[in-house]
Amino acid sequence: MSILTQYLHVVGVFQGLLLAALLIFGAKTSTASRILGTLCLLLALSFLGPFIYLQREINVLSPLIGFHAFLPACFGALLYLYCRHAIIDRPLALKDLWHLLPLVVCYLLNIEFFLSSPEVKLDIILHGTENLKNLKTAEAIESIQAFVYLGFSMFMVRRIQNKAKQTLSNFNPEMFSWLWKLLFLVLVIWSLKEMPSLSAYPFLFSTAGDVLIIVLIYSIAMAQWRNPVLFKIAQLNAQEELASSNIILSEEVATIEASIETKRIDVDATSATDSGALDPSIRSSLLKVVRKNMQEQQTYLDNQLTLTRLSEIVGISTHHLSEVLNQHEGKNFYQFVNEYRINYICDKMKHDKEIKILDLAMNAGFSSRSTFNAVFKQFVKLTPSEYRKQLAI
Repeated sequence: MSILTQYLHVVGVFQGLLLAALLIFGAKTSTASRILGTLCLLLALSFLGPFIYLQREINVLSPLIGFHAFLPACFGALLYLYCRHAIIDRPLALKDLWHLLPLVVCYLLNIEFFLSSPEVKLDIILHGTENLKNLKTAEAIESIQAFVYLGFSMFMVRRIQNKAKQTLSNFNPEMFSWLWKLLFLVLVIWSLKEMPSLSAYPFLFSTAGDVLIIVLIYSIAMAQWRNPVLFKIAQLNAQEELASSNIILSEEVATIEASIETKRIDVDATSATDSGALDPSIRSSLLKVVRKNMQEQQTYLDNQLTLTRLSEIVGISTHHLSEVLNQHEGKNFYQFVNEYRINYICDKMKHDKEIKILDLAMNAGFSSRSTFNAVFKQFVKLTPSEYRKQLAI
């Protein structure tokens, strides 16, 4: 092990143990924090492992030789579980333990090595062994699980991102940008860790991978410790996600009766097309009722507004409301509601040059400054302050 590698491993061990303690035992912890803390702990132990046999001689820790070898076989699963529980904060279930199966298999395949005497293990580490089949199989499992779980993580983040856009009006869109950057960098790290076996410069790629691991994972861990709800979407709890994913696609409806007093509408099921989609004229009528409610009642000012809540207010099923917005209006629920909010804010800013922007944002239905700033820039292409300066000019 080179001096540079030793230095990187020492830094990794120190930071990993410190962050693991903060995330697992700190005052502000969540399920996601504890999962990330466990990942930091295992990373630290994997960096620590080679120091046991660094001097190439038997010592008091020699019975532990090789314990760190296959710890990375659970890193992919822990990343997946972290992303899942960071977005939807809920306890880990017993069934989640099956995600550790790749780790268990790797150790079982090489159980003979781990049950050997310290002298035998040290000799194998220093000079290799003729029985490489189980070792190569474990290494293959380690690599495969990393990319498979990375794929699972990307699919899950995409699914939840789409679900949030379709059902919620209040979440910070930049949260998903950070998650995608995290997953992309993890892909780069695992790719770099695979390159040594394919390249003439194994040290270069291995060192680059170690540096990225230290910088990326530990930076995210520090941010998670400071803000336990770093990626959490408060409204998107497990129960709502399950309910919204099991929407009944055909519901009993009757002819349109748009009553201004009650704002309730029923649609005749026979008016729908054979594919289950609403007739365009019906979608247009439903949209008029929804827009009338938004304009007159200013429902968008409710910072807890969801697709389910709006459907209850206007008397349209969640499925049909979503269909109306997507197929007739060409927008998801998130875009539809926040367009009203941003227009409301811009109009107020034009007529009141002294009003505080944060107060205006809270009154318009946003739940935090960061969410407001991200959404405002997404729609207006300027920050709120830049827009106000433009108005002054």
